Amino acid sequence: SSSSSSSSSSSSSSSSSSSSSTDEDEARMSKLKHILTAETSINLHLDFLYQNSKSDLAILKNIKNAIEPRNSVCHSATIFSNAIMHAGTTRDTFLSENLDWLRRATNWAKFSVIAGQGVIHKGHLKEGLTLLGPYLPASGQAAAPAAAAAPAGTSSSPYSEGGALYALGIIHANHGEEITEYLSKALAQAVDDEIVQHGACLGLGVAAMATGNDLVYEELKTVMFTDGAVAGEAAGLAMGLVMLGTASSKALDEMVAYAHETQHEKIIRGLAMGIALVMYGREEGADTVIEQLLIDKDPLLRYGAMYTIGLAYCGTGNNGAIRKLLHVAVSDVNDDVRRAAVANLGFLLSRQPARCPKMVALLCESYNPYVRHGATIALGVSCAASASKEAIELLEPLTSDPLIMFVRAL
Repeated sequence: SSSSSSSSSSSSSSSSSSSSSTDEDEARMSKLKHILTAETSINLHLDFLYQNSKSDLAILKNIKNAIEPRNSVCHSATIFSNAIMHAGTTRDTFLSENLDWLRRATNWAKFSVIAGQGVIHKGHLKEGLTLLGPYLPASGQAAAPAAAAAPAGTSSSPYSEGGALYALGIIHANHGEEITEYLSKALAQAVDDEIVQHGACLGLGVAAMATGNDLVYEELKTVMFTDGAVAGEAAGLAMGLVMLGTASSKALDEMVAYAHETQHEKIIRGLAMGIALVMYGREEGADTVIEQLLIDKDPLLRYGAMYTIGLAYCGTGNNGAIRKLLHVAVSDVNDDVRRAAVANLGFLLSRQPARCPKMVALLCESYNPYVRHGATIALGVSCAASASKEAIELLEPLTSDPLIMFVRAL
């Protein structure tokens, strides 16, 4: 009897120890999974940005009060400024305090307001559907049962629905495994509405960014082949996002071929930007594509060549690439191409911000407003978060540009 009791006790102890060991192993594996899927780093980054946000709402209030009430360009620029200033911080105080002002947003401005929410809440993966539930297409709201009613002035429309799908992709940018299927279904269900398709394509492209996912790429290509200008533009851009940096010859051949085939400028522009994204970071490996686009008769593809240079050599400060951009900035017959050439100096010098103000100083005084416009973009991109005094000194006079509104807006 004593022997049996001892044996039973030993067996119980062994079972308890084994169970404890299994629980510890599962906890370790769970922790490892969270680290490898970047969930831990995303949450830490989100918390860091929230705790250390130093954005000054007074700047936004002054901008809002300074612009003309009916000026839609500056209204949109203020919305973008708010989104960028609070990117990833989850701080949407400015929007909640200015709902009456936001009611002025119509059509694509409304799209931008909702999409800006995605920028502000980027990385807030667990709450993405809940936050955007009031704006998502009706078929998708079941996925967000905790969503509240849409705030005043944000009534449901194709623009708010498309903006919400784009925002959802931005929130899950480059970590979209969980949301890709949802966005694919939303894209499939929006066959009769190009504006919703536009937002779904962009959201899908950002969520599946750099994955090289052939299934997503084919879905986007199908939308592009419908030859709708609004949806096709977003599809072309999204195809580039999915194939970001892959230099996929299949994607490049298909995109260049369709850019020559379609009659829609919007689609050509989207494809031109998509091609640039496919060649991101490839440096000399992109030179063949760049030369092919540079000699094209279509100014939109030459425009794409500028962005291909900027993204292929992004952050390198490559002198040969800079010379190409400066040459086009003063020689091309198309103003949009010249603007793109100057703007992409900012991407090339994004890791050497001190060089940019000196390089674009004379361009800021150009007689051509498109060149001045490009110079403001270059300074913004290159000197972002640098508090560069030289950049501010160049930008301040342009905020009161006497003739051109879009220069002041940037």
